Amino acid sequence: MFYQSINVPVIWEIEHGALRSLNQIISKNNLYFKYKVLVTSYSLYQLYSKLFSSLCFDQIIYIEGGSFEEINNLGRVEHVTNSLFFAFGGGSIIDAMKLYAQLNDLNYITIPSTLSNDALFSPVARLNKRGIKRSFGVKEPLGIIADLDIIKQSPSVLLLAGVGDLVSNLSAIKDWNLSNKETEEPINNFAMSLAYLSASSIVNNDVDNVYNSDFLKRLGNGLVMSGLAMILARNTRPASGAEHLISHAIDELYPQRATMHGIQVAYGQLIIEKYFRNDFKEYNHLKVFFSKIGLYQEIKSRCIFSDSEIHTILEKAKV
Repeated sequence: MFYQSINVPVIWEIEHGALRSLNQIISKNNLYFKYKVLVTSYSLYQLYSKLFSSLCFDQIIYIEGGSFEEINNLGRVEHVTNSLFFAFGGGSIIDAMKLYAQLNDLNYITIPSTLSNDALFSPVARLNKRGIKRSFGVKEPLGIIADLDIIKQSPSVLLLAGVGDLVSNLSAIKDWNLSNKETEEPINNFAMSLAYLSASSIVNNDVDNVYNSDFLKRLGNGLVMSGLAMILARNTRPASGAEHLISHAIDELYPQRATMHGIQVAYGQLIIEKYFRNDFKEYNHLKVFFSKIGLYQEIKSRCIFSDSEIHTILEKAKV
């Protein structure tokens, strides 16, 4: 008998008030560690200091996030084998924790303060190394605890970036199918289905307010499933195609003008659908949905490039 095993989240909680119930959630799922270590930014800790004080962490590590050098210089912490780490923050802090866990063989749980990308459960971390954004293969977390009460306090643009990152799965799996047709690259149908379903649950949702609780829960669950799809495929194919290459090219060519990853991949997805796939039906469907929730307006205000610059970006991305 042949089968494939993958690591799925031990904990998967996306609810109102989830963080207040952290200790009960850990106990309920039989995760017994002597020490609890919180990894977050100083500003985020101050914002939720009363809540964190009630959760009785044994150690707090403050980081800025997003930098390989910062994580590389933190060194090895004490009591590693008896500690469970909790990464609280946005994608930059969570990605930093993921690399920290990879380098030190740590057990950790992600607690996103927003839903700006699929960093909360994915096998990849994007960090700046010597000023250039790079991807690192990392170990996925034991689980995710997302408190919708906290998520709802994040700026709408961060949530819109999360929508852009998730919906871009629809573009990524088209590229995967094309590669299969042109180069006979293998396809994992289970991973592809997870990626498709996670994105479809958002783009086909008739909601015009990103703070809607049901919409946020769908977004959070979709981002987790997107990470699971990558773990199952053992690569980023289910969630990363030409639209991601466009975003990475912007990061490298115009770092001072680059914006959030999810906004850029949504921008790249529109370019691909309109000018390369000539799929105007899909392009218009995406544009209407992006406009309804406010994502298209963010794209227009943040992704401002001349025709020659777009040509340079596309050449860099090798679309």
